[in-house]
Amino acid sequence: MDKHIRKATEQDRYAIALCIADGFEKDFSVLSKDNRKIASAIATGLKIDKFYVAETDGKIMATMAISDSYGRAARVDKPSMRKYLGFLKGLIASIVLKEEFEGQLDYPTGTGYIEFVTVRKEYRRKGIAMLLLKESMELSGYQEFILDVTDINTTAIQCYFQSGFKEIKRIPEKHAKQKGFHAKIYMFYSITKNQ
Repeated sequence: MDKHIRKATEQDRYAIALCIADGFEKDFSVLSKDNRKIASAIATGLKIDKFYVAETDGKIMATMAISDSYGRAARVDKPSMRKYLGFLKGLIASIVLKEEFEGQLDYPTGTGYIEFVTVRKEYRRKGIAMLLLKESMELSGYQEFILDVTDINTTAIQCYFQSGFKEIKRIPEKHAKQKGFHAKIYMFYSITKNQ
């Protein structure tokens, strides 16, 4: 399988949204079990210039975004949420996703924040996430990166460790039972220190 990593383009918008809906299916399932509806609801809020994609034969198999303290990779588009999820679920999604998508980052200005790392189901466990991370970080122009991951996402944690990320802190989740995880793990990577 020939894998190509590149900056995303406007034509990739829905495919990126579908990757995100697929990758975070469990999180979105309270809003809808239909990933196409979720993808349609979030697609218009994606800031495509912050995304990277892995593709093979013209099909996007994975995506990730690198944002920074100047702005995140997605915003909540309330009309789109209501249109595709219905009034009540759209309203709930707008409230819940606002902090997750748009929360201000308290990182140094030259630090890239990695978010929305996801691989479509049929392409998982083939090393695509590691390749996407490595090549996207090189393309981005940042020298240092931070990401966060929940403590139950062991596959992602292992991928990040294997890619050279180091854990820098763990913050216990106040509503662990409701959210389904106990802590957020923050990880750091420096291109210059890992060369």
